[in-house]
Amino acid sequence: MTASLNLAERIELVLAAACLGDALGAPPEAMHPAEILKVFGGRITSFVPAPPMAPFSNGAVPGSLTDDATQLLAMAQAIIEAGGHPTIEHAAKALIAWADDPRGFGKFAGPSTQAAIDRMRAGEDPRVVATPARYSVAMGTTNGAAMRAPVAGCIRPGDIEGAVDVAATLSAPTHNTQIAYAGAGAVAAVVAIGLSGGVSRTGKAFSLAEAAFAGAEAGDRLAATRGRLAAGPSVIKRMELAIAIGERYRGDAEACMSELGAVIGAGLPMAEAVPAAVGLAVTVGPDPFAAIVAAANEGADSDTVALIAGSMVAAWSNSLKAPDDMMATLELVNGIDLGAIAADLAAVAPR
Repeated sequence: MTASLNLAERIELVLAAACLGDALGAPPEAMHPAEILKVFGGRITSFVPAPPMAPFSNGAVPGSLTDDATQLLAMAQAIIEAGGHPTIEHAAKALIAWADDPRGFGKFAGPSTQAAIDRMRAGEDPRVVATPARYSVAMGTTNGAAMRAPVAGCIRPGDIEGAVDVAATLSAPTHNTQIAYAGAGAVAAVVAIGLSGGVSRTGKAFSLAEAAFAGAEAGDRLAATRGRLAAGPSVIKRMELAIAIGERYRGDAEACMSELGAVIGAGLPMAEAVPAAVGLAVTVGPDPFAAIVAAANEGADSDTVALIAGSMVAAWSNSLKAPDDMMATLELVNGIDLGAIAADLAAVAPR
């Protein structure tokens, strides 16, 4: 747990794990696990250049962040500017500003996010741009909302309902479905409860898996009043399968991630990325780096799954368990100060 750290330090750990997962998982994104071993000469455990065939991160400096972490940090800034109480307008403004940064938008942005931002740039209401003109099984069902969700948990420690509410607010401009809200809710709740030592503000104790289910269920309910229904697999049902796999392979992150990839998937859909990350978080215990490395080496949407899994595990841990020089390199390459961001987030979190 995190009893020896203050809130700002615990938030910094979550942000660090998220960014490390994104940067480590970027070069092998979209690859098959066997191809990763062949191309990189073994498992990836440090920052490496992307191979020539990489669809997104080719040419980036090793350790560079992608749309995942840059979007998360943009939302962190929006939350700070909003004094800890962001609205959809704050989220929309942050997304548009983020889209002006070539590191995140352009070739990186996912299909739901790119379509919604294009419409917001044209002046449309951020409350409606995530709703397509025709029924769609893709719009709003991908994992973009989950990559923003860790910061929602960071500013509502111990408060599942509050964390899920913020996660849905950050999600709404681009992903306003029950699938997105459930996935983002699960991530936010795990972070919120982990930061409070596994206990809610009401004094109820949760395991990591229990927090994930509570958050997903709360997010799913929000869609009835603040979102829309979209066809697709249930995040909650997929988490049931993923957590069973995580329990079966407890302590063996590599085998667990391989099984999760085969049964659940580790790709762009929300109902793959978040359940797989939760299952992996269950198996690794308080070892964020183990989760990050396992997710990165599964390929598929490796940077997103590594970000989500790493941030969730970090909230329940006392240390990142990664080489110190990796974080120094990451902050230098990307020009960020995670300690300062964490301190500002802690300052606006309700006490």
